[in-house]
Amino acid sequence: MNVFIIILCIMLGVIALLFIIGLIAMYFVFFFSPKFDRENPKPDVLMGNDFPRLVKETDKQTALIKRTYPHESVSVTSDDGLKLYADFYINERASKNTIICVHGYNSCGYHDFSRMVEPILNNAYNCLLIDQRHYGKSEGKFTGFGLLECRDVLKWIELVNERFPGGKIVLYGVSMGAATVMQTSKLNPPSVVGIVEDCGFTSCKEEFAATLKTTAHLPAFPLIPILSFWSKLFLGLSLGSDSRESVAATGIPMLFIHGTADTFIPYSMCEECFKACNSEKQIKLYAGAGHAQSHFTHPAEYERDFFDFVIKVM
Repeated sequence: MNVFIIILCIMLGVIALLFIIGLIAMYFVFFFSPKFDRENPKPDVLMGNDFPRLVKETDKQTALIKRTYPHESVSVTSDDGLKLYADFYINERASKNTIICVHGYNSCGYHDFSRMVEPILNNAYNCLLIDQRHYGKSEGKFTGFGLLECRDVLKWIELVNERFPGGKIVLYGVSMGAATVMQTSKLNPPSVVGIVEDCGFTSCKEEFAATLKTTAHLPAFPLIPILSFWSKLFLGLSLGSDSRESVAATGIPMLFIHGTADTFIPYSMCEECFKACNSEKQIKLYAGAGHAQSHFTHPAEYERDFFDFVIKVM
């Protein structure tokens, strides 16, 4: 057989293998929701050695919040027909102002925000804990990493506006939820007076590349471009959609938060988004805090910074 034909067949085989790997990667990234044993959590390369303790603290706080404070189960329907659910904690002080909490990847409202519900209520705000599509009680076959969810957030804003006409809203997102609220920022919903993003990413492409390097010590090329191709073809998602472009287009005041020991989403991404933002803005970096752990490691400082911002914009 001609040497050229052999080389061509090898090249085509490699390309086909890479595209198959890309398809498998797309399934695990967008469709698969890895479950872990919350009774016996293990240290995580991305979340750190302290992760098991934080999981147990979160679950304990979730049980306490549900037991202590009355709440309503509410729902909306997304533009593509998904039923989305949330728990609404209405403040007993009859407040019209609400903080909408938007959780991260492979999580739910309680897992990311149970420690903040009580402080929010104590500061006289309502608290809406949403389950993003594909997670918790909400429907959805796959996650959109904020690219689809930003439109879902508009539905939650509408629900709050109907419940409390004339009230003000602050969007509060963690991790993928932070990317979601940054994507929402460019839509400039009029009742939203402030946005808090905690450890969000610049773009899916850059975050996937960072995670690939951290977990597998592999370069972004060629897997990320292939993953981007399949996600665009099958899911209609552009992994190039950029949080920096979104915050550059908003007029809503923003607070950017990140831990300097975050190995999942580098805090340099927070600095880039802060720099790109053209609205009134603040940035708070918490020394030694891992991914989504700033409130755990610096609770008093975190809550002070958070509510100083919220009070200012409300």
